[in-house]
Amino acid sequence: MTEREEVEKIMIKYNRNFSELQDNATVKEIKTVFKYIGNESNRKQRALIGLDKKPTQP
Repeated sequence: MTEREEVEKIMIKYNRNFSELQDNATVKEIKTVFKYIGNESNRKQRALIGLDKKPTQP
């Protein structure tokens, strides 16, 4: 299972609601989701300013 699929599964479990995620999720689930969000944000910013030359897929 890819990281994206794992995050999608976690978010569906908590109805795509960050408040529910923070209140009810395990520490591991929270870390997984926020790590993915941070990595995606960094990837998109790097692509936007041209630091990432290779094409990426979400």
